[in-house]
Amino acid sequence: MSNSPPKLLVGLALLYWGYLTGHLSAAIPAALLLESKSILNIRWDFKYESYIKAWHLCVLCAVLIAMISWIDGMRAGKIHTLFVWAPFVFLPMELAQRFGKAKNIPLSTFSFFARRQMLRDIEQGRKITPRLFNTGYPYISIVILATAKASRHDLFHYIGLSILIGICLYAYTKNNGRRPLAWACAFILLLALSWLGQWSMFKIRHHYRGGGQQVTLNQTMSATETRTNIGRLGRIKQNPNIVWRMKVHDGPTPKLLRSATYNRYSRAIWAYSYRKSDDIGNDYDEMGYRGSTSAATVEGERDIRWFSQDNPKLSDIAPISIIGEVNAKIREHPLPIPDRFVAIGDLDVEAYIECSTLGTIRMANPNYNVVEYATWLGNLSNTEEAPSELLDANLNLDLSIPVSERDAVQRICTQLDLYNPSLSTSDKIKRIKNLFIDDFTYSTHLTTPRFDRGKRQSSISLFLEDSRTGHCEYFATATTLILRAAGIPSRYCIGYAVNERAKAKGEWVMRGLHAHAWSRVWIEPNAANGITSGKWIDVDLTPPSWQSMEAAITDGWRRRLADWWQLTREDFLIWRTREANKTRVFYVVAAILSLVAIWVGGRLWSSRQRNTDSTHNPYQRPKNAPYTPLHKLEPLIAKKIGRRQTGTPLCEWLHGLLLLESTSRHDLEKILLPAIRLHSAIRFDPVESGSEKHQELMDLSRRLKQQIKHYPPYK
Repeated sequence: MSNSPPKLLVGLALLYWGYLTGHLSAAIPAALLLESKSILNIRWDFKYESYIKAWHLCVLCAVLIAMISWIDGMRAGKIHTLFVWAPFVFLPMELAQRFGKAKNIPLSTFSFFARRQMLRDIEQGRKITPRLFNTGYPYISIVILATAKASRHDLFHYIGLSILIGICLYAYTKNNGRRPLAWACAFILLLALSWLGQWSMFKIRHHYRGGGQQVTLNQTMSATETRTNIGRLGRIKQNPNIVWRMKVHDGPTPKLLRSATYNRYSRAIWAYSYRKSDDIGNDYDEMGYRGSTSAATVEGERDIRWFSQDNPKLSDIAPISIIGEVNAKIREHPLPIPDRFVAIGDLDVEAYIECSTLGTIRMANPNYNVVEYATWLGNLSNTEEAPSELLDANLNLDLSIPVSERDAVQRICTQLDLYNPSLSTSDKIKRIKNLFIDDFTYSTHLTTPRFDRGKRQSSISLFLEDSRTGHCEYFATATTLILRAAGIPSRYCIGYAVNERAKAKGEWVMRGLHAHAWSRVWIEPNAANGITSGKWIDVDLTPPSWQSMEAAITDGWRRRLADWWQLTREDFLIWRTREANKTRVFYVVAAILSLVAIWVGGRLWSSRQRNTDSTHNPYQRPKNAPYTPLHKLEPLIAKKIGRRQTGTPLCEWLHGLLLLESTSRHDLEKILLPAIRLHSAIRFDPVESGSEKHQELMDLSRRLKQQIKHYPPYK
């Protein structure tokens, strides 16, 4: 491909990209830099090695952009999002093409193996005919594809796409002989292929942004979902990567961190039901969440958030700090919290924190992909409402049992004598725990049991009566339903178990395989036992063997290396995004880029050359020189054989038409040679414009124009 795009087309494509992607401030200087080639009379005599260096610079730019994006939290599955910066990745190559003296560059520049083969051919004395390549149109194609970040519902997107493709195709076919029907077919085909490519990019982006139901590493348990099914944690537990980590500054270490709570169960699915407002007038949104109360209460500057009516009394030092990775492009993220949680702080000022009626905390629109927040604990949790039956007799969700599970649950209650009114809540919990330890087995590798058509069975009834094998979700669900049958309000929780300590950093780490489920049980006020008000407590009756079974997955040097790399990356991002360090990072990066720019610019300036190409040194006809009809054809002929240089006679220059490969030499000679003789006669023996010779030359000029009009352009 040796054709170059017409003037201003590349700049127009870059402006189109900048407008659709929101990077217009970057697109304008890039467009001006590329299009300045038509104004500046400076070129560089780049050798083959220089183009290779330019290509290596493009690869280096791609690697740097990928590294920066990865540090900011981009996963490997979202590498396609980097394509939006492809115009800047390939900008060095396009600049070398435009400001170099060579019209085209060897295609082997872009392939290491092709270059090695070329060197072997040279060493062995073989004849080499390199394939030449112009980057203009491929660069425009890359710019167009990079606009896939724009909304597919934006009409301007497709209008601009059609215009750019039409201009490119028109300019290319004009130089190679335009056929209207072929041009129309090619335009429709290219437009369809471009639309298909854009649609594919949209689908990929939608897939990785959570449009599907996939469970990603940084979105293991989403608070945007008001339901979760049994088996979901089983998929998450296959991931050994660190999801969250915790530092304990004061007090005991919590054993569980709660991410979400559910209160309604049906057909192996736990859901979250809520009321529109509580008894003290707090309103909830369409998802059952309310915003936080915020004030700088500690040390005067720290942003502290809580969800109760009263301002909690907080110490200067938060007992617990939690660090984890989120996806800043996803609207809401659940935040794991310990029991007796009362306040959260030290987050981004722009981050919005809200809490559900069941105590699920979520963060909206974080500024960065890694968050660090502090939590304060109290005597009681202030984020959870009391059991539904205590607030409204018609809302007893914390005691409800599905019909399909009722028979199996009641038989367990009868077996354990849980209907005995003399038993306390703690006694009932102990009996259920002993049953699970003695008669049940923990396993994440489950087989699908056969359902008895004569019985009303479900996954939990099969677990309690037949298989007696399951993972934490089965134990937590069974515990919640059994306690409800025994008259104890209970809820289902998911989150993380805290059982692995990173000795090097003194932190507790929570991996995907530490994802856990348990019950949240209501304890009634009991003055005799010193309980003045009711409270929710965590009850985990999963056999403790599950922790030792999954600990072996984290052993090995490969896992330790991956953990070190991930923690180092997160710590660096946290350090970089702190207000005190943002200015330092900016000045250091700006200084490095400035030094590199000065060094590269200095070398380019010292090796600059004045452009001596005939395009910029056209022939200047002397003043008062006779003018013939052949002079009118000079612009057209210049497109076919190149511009006439100073000192070159017109007749000599016109003979270059006979050297064109597509020329029918015999037919052209019958027109060109007589025209040259008449031109010489008129030029050196001027006659009146209406003379016979002048009219004959005009006729020959028109025939010559028609003859060479469709010839390919000068290369």
